[in-house]
Amino acid sequence: MRRRLSLGHSASGLLLVVGVLVAACTISAFAQGNAPAQLPNGPAKPGFDIARFSSNGGLFKTFYVEQTEPLQKVLKDGRIAEDTPVLVTATAAGNLALLTDQMVFHHLAEGRAGGKDWMAAF
Repeated sequence: MRRRLSLGHSASGLLLVVGVLVAACTISAFAQGNAPAQLPNGPAKPGFDIARFSSNGGLFKTFYVEQTEPLQKVLKDGRIAEDTPVLVTATAAGNLALLTDQMVFHHLAEGRAGGKDWMAAF
């Protein structure tokens, strides 16, 4: 589920993916490479939906999310403005807000929350 949300709207309970330095996130994504996906032979894990899979042919560098912060904290600290556009996706640990500016560059983000993998595409 994707929706555009201004941070001024019901931001409580969201986690925001924020890089201390956007450059650090970008360098990390490039360093990991983005070769076409190598899918194993055999049955898929329960719950895997091939219709949601996108190998993107290596055109975009996947944003590998390793750390999140509570949205209210980054707003309070003044690290982002209340009108910053974000994309919100549901994960096993709750809603996750991704900065639209980061997603415009990466187009794909993935991580792990609540013991389950998640992926967001834009």
